[in-house]
Amino acid sequence: MSSDSITFDHAVGFYDQTRGFPPGEEQAVAKLFVEAGGLDRDSRVLEVGVGTGRIALPLASHVAQYVGIDLSRPMMERLRAKQTGEPVAVLQGDITHLPLRDRAFQAVIAVHVFHLVPGWRLALAEVGRVLAPGGLLLVGRNDSDRQPEEELLWDAWHSEIPRERTTAVGVPRERSDLFPLDEGWMQVGKPLVHSFLTTRTLRAFFDRMEKRIWSSSWRLTDDEIARGLAAVRAAAKANNLDLDAPFEHEQRFSVRAYQPPGHRAEPAD
Repeated sequence: MSSDSITFDHAVGFYDQTRGFPPGEEQAVAKLFVEAGGLDRDSRVLEVGVGTGRIALPLASHVAQYVGIDLSRPMMERLRAKQTGEPVAVLQGDITHLPLRDRAFQAVIAVHVFHLVPGWRLALAEVGRVLAPGGLLLVGRNDSDRQPEEELLWDAWHSEIPRERTTAVGVPRERSDLFPLDEGWMQVGKPLVHSFLTTRTLRAFFDRMEKRIWSSSWRLTDDEIARGLAAVRAAAKANNLDLDAPFEHEQRFSVRAYQPPGHRAEPAD
């Protein structure tokens, strides 16, 4: 990733707790990638932005070779500490200048990466370079619907924090599913989606903003965080919201497959 990309060095301590899957769901997510990419025991796979291995570790046993690259050495060290024999090789590197040979992989996996990279077009071109003929870019991401009470808190937050202060430095979030198409890539097949439930409370909003869990808050000043949370507290009090009442929250993980311009995707068996 370029020097202006967002690195997750300081997120190591809380990344798995805030981005991880509920027990057992990681295997269902791994199977989405296998199906979307037509992956098998002969497949060579690269993951850009491999992080602590939440995708790599459950998926590696399904393929012949799994290589992960990341800008953050501490994140990859956490992956190494979690490994229990999974065949994942990691290297520190820049997604806009991949230190890998041409046409080396049948699939490149990217999960919540391109919005962190100002030079995302260069990164996408590098992905195309290392894909073998017929190879696919597999873009995964989490998504969920908000409860009305959550929307109320977010509206209060944005009444103090302009949305442009938390915009992505790379691909705009509203183009997350479309940016490869904008660059001439072609979507292959339909998006594959796995849904699962988690339990949370409204108080989690305060915890995550105070601890700057989400990368969208990392560029905010302490004063901005304080003003935003004050507005959220006022809205919660005015609407008599119970911040500690648990509720089920449906989340979705989706995988979309894309082929580079000029490549021919080979159909999966």
